Amino acid sequence: MASNLKILAALILSSAFQLASAQDIGLTKQFSGCMDKSNGVTVEMLECIDAEIKRQDRRLNKAYKDVMDQLSPERKKQLQHAQRAWINYRDANCKFYDDPDGGSLARVSAADCLMSETASRAKEIESFSGVDSTPSAAKTSEPPAQPARPASNDSVAQNVPPVLTGPQKNALRAAQSYLSISAFSRDGLIEQLSSSAGSGFNIADATIAVDSMNIDWNQEAVKSAKQYLQMMGFSCKGLIQQLSSRAGGKFTEQQAAFGAKQAGAC
Repeated sequence: MASNLKILAALILSSAFQLASAQDIGLTKQFSGCMDKSNGVTVEMLECIDAEIKRQDRRLNKAYKDVMDQLSPERKKQLQHAQRAWINYRDANCKFYDDPDGGSLARVSAADCLMSETASRAKEIESFSGVDSTPSAAKTSEPPAQPARPASNDSVAQNVPPVLTGPQKNALRAAQSYLSISAFSRDGLIEQLSSSAGSGFNIADATIAVDSMNIDWNQEAVKSAKQYLQMMGFSCKGLIQQLSSRAGGKFTEQQAAFGAKQAGAC
């Protein structure tokens, strides 16, 4: 137990350092103001951090799309692989902060980890193209207008339904990140979230998170078909099989056929 407390103390100190460097990674003034008003109340702090995670997710999605639009097909694949690896690292690393023996402070530390890692990654991605996707609230004390949903993630519901549990909210955030870098079928996304090679969420939590989202799976099939066609040539039949197979996209036959046709393979 003493060992756990020492580890938690180190993590909390690390979290405090991350909050101190908020300006360096582009956390918003809206977040700073929210934290000032929280008066150290755990529930209110978590609400402030959760809101900032959403803002930083949008910032990261925009920066990622801006960079992807500038890359060659080969470089796009490299960045996709790097982003997937980063998401897996972030989720596993921040999960470690949530020490079951650490109480409410551990929850704050874990949430701060997600927020800070996402903001740092957004800044890094921005540096690849020189774009500035910092949320507007980081540049002005005025509350920002409701931001437009990023083009790479149009089908993703941005507001976390209040009925979701903590793990389900985390699974939802992970799903949003995955969808921002690649197309997925419903079954494929649930598998990515729940597999040991993916995020490792409980399959029930992963399923609830995915089903809480407003996703047009037909459009995801179109995106996936276009991604396959960027890598190699497919016949109409071959692309439908690739999209619908359990070893491929895991789309339904109808979704796969729609995707292949809209992508120009049929």
